[in-house]
Amino acid sequence: MTTDAVIVSRDRALMIPEIVMVIGSFLPLFERAESGLHGLVTKWNPKHLLSAAAVCKVWRQTLTPVLWQIYDFAIMDWVPSSVLTQNIRHVRHLSLLDTKHKKNADLWEALTHHKHINKLEVHDAVFSVKRLLGPNAQNMKELKVSGNCTRMHPFLLLFVERQVALQSLELTRVKITKSDWTRIVYNKPHLKKLIISQQCEFVGFEDDDDEDNNETSTVHLKGDQSVGSMAMDAVANTDNTNAPTSSGGGSNKRKSVDEGADEGSNKRRRSQDSGLNLLSARRPEILPVTHLVLSSNRLHLPFQKAIFKASPHVEKLEICYTHKADGTTIASLVAESCPRIRHLTLKSRRQPWTLAMLEGMPQSVEELILHTGQLDLDMVAAIKDRKDVLTRLELDFGKGSKGKRRLECILLLLQACSELREFTYHNHAEGMLFQEVMFKKAWNLPNLRRLHFHGIAFRAQYNDLSRVPVPNSWKKENRVRNHRCCSTRTAGDIDHPGNMAPSLLFDKALLDHVKGLPNLSEVIVTEVKYRKRLN
Repeated sequence: MTTDAVIVSRDRALMIPEIVMVIGSFLPLFERAESGLHGLVTKWNPKHLLSAAAVCKVWRQTLTPVLWQIYDFAIMDWVPSSVLTQNIRHVRHLSLLDTKHKKNADLWEALTHHKHINKLEVHDAVFSVKRLLGPNAQNMKELKVSGNCTRMHPFLLLFVERQVALQSLELTRVKITKSDWTRIVYNKPHLKKLIISQQCEFVGFEDDDDEDNNETSTVHLKGDQSVGSMAMDAVANTDNTNAPTSSGGGSNKRKSVDEGADEGSNKRRRSQDSGLNLLSARRPEILPVTHLVLSSNRLHLPFQKAIFKASPHVEKLEICYTHKADGTTIASLVAESCPRIRHLTLKSRRQPWTLAMLEGMPQSVEELILHTGQLDLDMVAAIKDRKDVLTRLELDFGKGSKGKRRLECILLLLQACSELREFTYHNHAEGMLFQEVMFKKAWNLPNLRRLHFHGIAFRAQYNDLSRVPVPNSWKKENRVRNHRCCSTRTAGDIDHPGNMAPSLLFDKALLDHVKGLPNLSEVIVTEVKYRKRLN
């Protein structure tokens, strides 16, 4: 064999694992099934990957990490502990949100001191986290903490505080005080994504205005020692040379200027400086967060003021309606505190709140995503005011409802927002009415590059056209939804759609309508992608 042939064979050998990984991405590892009243149950089905891994040694070495990269005990509890112990080194994403983990001693023995896990989902009621990852494990990149709508356990709070390398943090179903919040977020210089999910409640933020003058903070040292002090108290104590000694008498002796006195002075100075530095490190003015998600409807205005004031670097904001919230006030807070926002997601079915947020959103917003139940002319007018800036618009109505007026409003947006490069529409209630209203006039979208419709014409089995499995990587790349409203159809509905099923001719009508757009290169209808070659 010549040298060139050897080099070619080596190159091909290096490509084999990559090809196997692509093949493995098409093999479904998790399956979603229907149960009861359209309830969704996720099942772990590794038979496809196991069959592929049995082809040869190279395939087994490549696909085994894919098989074990995610371990969710809620759906994988039937895996023998010996098999888990043998493959635990491949686990990167560990989900322990089910409270029954506490009784599984074999699981905790297998997971002890494995620092290769970079994403953890843990419930407050599970077994000791210290036994899980070791006392000094600080290499976690993503962390999700769930609870029972009560305060976090002190040990779990300490564990979260020690994860200084976190890049993503999600809190759900927990009650957090102001001191807990300080310990959780203010010592993570790499934190870029912060998610405050459903049923989170924050208390103690009502007195933010005068807290800097008279509050005594508690600083935790080494996890089990606490020292209550303030910077001014530390300065006063170090300057007081007439303080009583341990024997009860006062020290009035003047210290001589010698080496011992210099050493004592240096100790006091170092102690004072360390106290000040520790306090400032615990409570900096700003957070490094660039992606902020506020999806809990229990967030009150004082906490929202605090979080927006501490997050001036936010570029991507996702916010939902909260109880008794004033959209005008929230919009002004966002505009004043977060002037760099480029991506804004609003989730609300309250038209006044959504309208106020649209009218007061920052001028820097380029991508707008609306999860709402209605769209009227006032909201359209607020969006059209930013028509020269918006490059991405997404309207998500979920299951939604049929409405000719709403479709006419969407048509007005597609005729006015000429700078759009991406448009997405999601509604499961539309039928032939969508085609009648939206296709009667041309769309003024000369810069549109990507068009995505979901839910209008679901993909079913017609005649000899079979369903093709879609890899999870393709779904993530093209933002294919896994919402509950997108998965409530039973197998019988898919195989026997009946007379009310939309025809696949919708795709052809859509492509004929948008063929005149010069820069359009990609059209996605649910899970079918059409591409056009640009000249």
